[in-house]
Amino acid sequence: MTTKAEAAIAYASWGWYVLPVVPGGKIPATQHGVNDATTDIEQISKWWAQNPDYNIGIAAGAKSGIVVFDIDPRNGGDASWFAWTEKNGSVPEGSAMQMTAGGGQHHIAIYDDEIRSCKLGEGIDLLADGRYFVAFPSTIEGRRYEWEASSDPFDGIGPFRVPDQWMESYRNLRKPAARNQQQSGGLIQGSRNNGLTALGGAMRRYGMTEAEIYAALSIANETRCEIPLPSSELSQIVRSVSRYEPETDLAASAAIGSDAADAILSAVKAGTQEYFFTRATSFLDQPAPLKWVIKGWLSEGSVAMVFGDSGSGKTFFTLDMACRIAAGMEWNGKRTKHGVVVYMAGEGNYGLRQRVAAWCKANKVSKLDNLLISNKGIDMDSPGAPAQIINAVRELTTEAVTCVFVDTLNNHQSGDENSPSDTRKMINGGSIACAALANATLVFNHHVGVAVEAKTRGRGSSAWRASMDTQILISKKDGLIEVSCTKMKDAEEPEPFCGRLETVDLGWLDEDGIEIKGAVFQVVDDVPEKKQKKESEYSKDIRKFTNAWWTSGAEDRCDSPYVSKEGLTSYLINNEGFTQATASTYMKPGRKGSLIYNLLTAEIIRVDFQGWTVIDPVLASTMLIRRQEK
Repeated sequence: MTTKAEAAIAYASWGWYVLPVVPGGKIPATQHGVNDATTDIEQISKWWAQNPDYNIGIAAGAKSGIVVFDIDPRNGGDASWFAWTEKNGSVPEGSAMQMTAGGGQHHIAIYDDEIRSCKLGEGIDLLADGRYFVAFPSTIEGRRYEWEASSDPFDGIGPFRVPDQWMESYRNLRKPAARNQQQSGGLIQGSRNNGLTALGGAMRRYGMTEAEIYAALSIANETRCEIPLPSSELSQIVRSVSRYEPETDLAASAAIGSDAADAILSAVKAGTQEYFFTRATSFLDQPAPLKWVIKGWLSEGSVAMVFGDSGSGKTFFTLDMACRIAAGMEWNGKRTKHGVVVYMAGEGNYGLRQRVAAWCKANKVSKLDNLLISNKGIDMDSPGAPAQIINAVRELTTEAVTCVFVDTLNNHQSGDENSPSDTRKMINGGSIACAALANATLVFNHHVGVAVEAKTRGRGSSAWRASMDTQILISKKDGLIEVSCTKMKDAEEPEPFCGRLETVDLGWLDEDGIEIKGAVFQVVDDVPEKKQKKESEYSKDIRKFTNAWWTSGAEDRCDSPYVSKEGLTSYLINNEGFTQATASTYMKPGRKGSLIYNLLTAEIIRVDFQGWTVIDPVLASTMLIRRQEK
C-alpha cells in the first residue's frame, strides 16, 4: 500500500509541486501555504518524517504544469458539469481523473498560460496559479481521495490538453467577469504580485506615502486575492513602488494626509477576510514553527515591551539586543536574525553614542552599519509619524528591517499612557511603520510606576500589557541586573538570567582632559550561590510556598505576595499530606534545611507579621501578574 510520503515523493518526481496539508483536512501545514510547495525530495521527506499523517496538496498552475477542473456535487457541481460537457464536449479519453473524498472529481489538464483560477459554474472551480488540490492517498473524515482505476497517473495516464471549444467557452465566461472586476473590485486573478504592484504604483503616482500604500495594499491583499501574498512579498512590492517620485500629491491637497493610513489599518485589523469555520481536528498540527528575531525571546512581527525602574539598565539591555541583531551575533547564547535594526532614541543621543562605542569595543566590532539610530524622538501617535519614520529609514536603506526599538515609550507618545484609546493609537502608529518595513518586530522600552504595587508591570493603562506579545522585566539588586520574561504569548516563558554593567575604556577625553568611560551590559555566568539555588535546590520549596499562596487566597501585604503561618500549615497538611508535627518542622526558621529556613536564607522571603512576604522581585512580579490574569 502506498504511504503518503511515498506518494508525495512520486508526485514531485513527475514535476508536480507538493505541500503538506493538515491530517484529515485541507488546510496547508506550512506558514505560506501553496507558496511553500516544492519538488525538493529532501524537504518533502522532512515534512512527512515530521508527521506521516499529513495529507498531500499539489500546486496547480505553471509550477506543476497542470490545471484542475474541480467538481463538487455538494454545491451543484454534477449538474453544472453535465451542462458544461453537453455544451463543450466530453473530457478527452485516457486522461487523469481523481475521485475526491466529498464524492466529486478532479480532472487534470495540461497548463495553459491563458487560464486563470476562476469559478466555471455552480460547484465547478478551475484551479490554476495560486491554487492547490488535495491528492491520493489523503483522507478526510475517513474518506480517501482515489485516482479512478482507468485514469490513474501512477499507471502512466497523463493530463489532457484543454479542447479548443472549452477554451472558447472559458474566454466568453471571463469577459463579463473582467468588466465586473473593474466596476466592483473583484478578485485579482492570475498574478497577484503584478496586480498589487499596479495598484501600489497608481497610489504612488498620486502622492501616497509608503505607510499608506502598505496599509491600503494590505486590504487589497486580504480581500481581493483568493490566496493572499505573504507579508514579506507585500512589503517588497511596497518598497519597490515607493522608490519612484510621485507625479502629484493629491492627498495633501485634499487634506487627507497620513490619517488615511490609520483608518485603513484599523479596517484591516477589524477583519476583512471571508468568515468561516474550521473543524478543530485541523488545528491539531502546528502549521509552521514560530519564527524568531531572538530565539525564545522576541518573535518575528511581534510587539514587545522591556520595562523596569529608572536606573535599572533598560537602555543598556535593549541596546545590547539591538547591536547583536544588527551584528548577527548570538544574544545570551540564543540565535538572532541578522538584519537592519532601527533604534528610536528619545533622549540622551550623546550618551547613546558612548554606549554604542562601548558595546562595539567590548565585543570587538569595528562596523555596525545595520544599526540605524534616530537623532531625536518623534510622537509616533501623531498623524504622519509612521510615514516620517519610514521615509527616514528609506533614506539610508531599502532593505527589510528586522526590529524597531522605541526608547523610551514616554518620549515618543503625545497622548496619555493611562488612556486605553491613546495606547491603541500609539501601538497602531508603530505597527503601521513596522508592517511597511517588512513586518519588523516592535519593542518598547518603558518605565514602571512609582508606587510599590506598580514595580512589577509597565506604567500606564492595562491595555499596554494586553497588547503585548512579550514582556520583559528588568530589575536591579545587589549590583546585578535581573532579566525575567513576565509574558510570552505564543511560546513558553524563557528562563530568567542575570547580567551586570561592565566598564569599558573608550580612550575619549572631555574638555578638561579627564577620561570618559563607557559601560556595556554583560550576561553573568558566575551568579552568586544563593541565586543559583533559587531555581535548583530550592525549587520544590518555592513551589510549595507559591501553591500555599494560591490556596490561601493569594493575599498581599504592602503589594508583595503574603502567606500566613495558618495558610502554609493548612496547605502542607491538606495538599502535601503532612502531619501537624511535620508541617511545624517545615516552618521553623532556625532549622537548617526546612522550607522556611531555605527561603529566608536565599532571600526569597522575609518574616512579616504572622507569616512571610516574597521579596525576590522576579518571583514576586510573576505571582502578582498571574493573579491579575486570573
